[in-house]
Amino acid sequence: MKYLVLLMTLFASYLPSEEHKRFVGSSDAGKSDPMLWMIINQLQTFQTKLTNLEHKVETKSSKQFDKLGKQFSDFETKLIANSKKIADLKNDVKVIQHDLKARCNPGWKRFNNHCYMFRYGKVTWHQAKHECEKNKAYLVKIESSSENRWIGSEINVNARTASEQVWAGLNDLSREGHFTWAHDHSSLIYSNWNGGEPNNGNGGPYEHCGSIIMNGLSKWNDAPCSYKTGYICEK
Repeated sequence: MKYLVLLMTLFASYLPSEEHKRFVGSSDAGKSDPMLWMIINQLQTFQTKLTNLEHKVETKSSKQFDKLGKQFSDFETKLIANSKKIADLKNDVKVIQHDLKARCNPGWKRFNNHCYMFRYGKVTWHQAKHECEKNKAYLVKIESSSENRWIGSEINVNARTASEQVWAGLNDLSREGHFTWAHDHSSLIYSNWNGGEPNNGNGGPYEHCGSIIMNGLSKWNDAPCSYKTGYICEK
């Protein structure tokens, strides 16, 4: 539109002074020159059409912009709703994963978020350790009196004689007299040794591996690692 106005201004500037005055001052003045009037009339008609076209373009653009704005708003609303659904699904997955982790496989027993497997076949301490590792577990590591009592109640249900024992992860293979857990080589923070234990065999065969005596008290004992007895795995 501004280019049309500029064109008409330039056209008027090239007219003789009297014609210029009549062109600017009165639309009827141009009738004295038919050619001039025709040009003026065509320019005014073109200007009107151009104005109408601009109005249509602005109206259409405004409608399209409003439509796009609504579509974006609807998309944003759906995105927020879907984001909430995704967050809820993630939370559900976490709950399921927690429940699955909390469950123990068949043949295992649960206590305080840990699973235990009791085996009473006769094996050495090293064989017991290997069997636990095959099951992605470790020889039991006892860290509290409550855990020790629970283990004692479980093993005594299956004990054939009061003198039997089961291997635990206890050992002083790295340094005599300093018992640690095979699972992570950590020192004992809780212990329940039987009276006079550990005694390293009192001069007999060296006793470097720890077991739990099935005597109803869940007392601990050191024994030769080659001794064959049952064992407990934990994971």
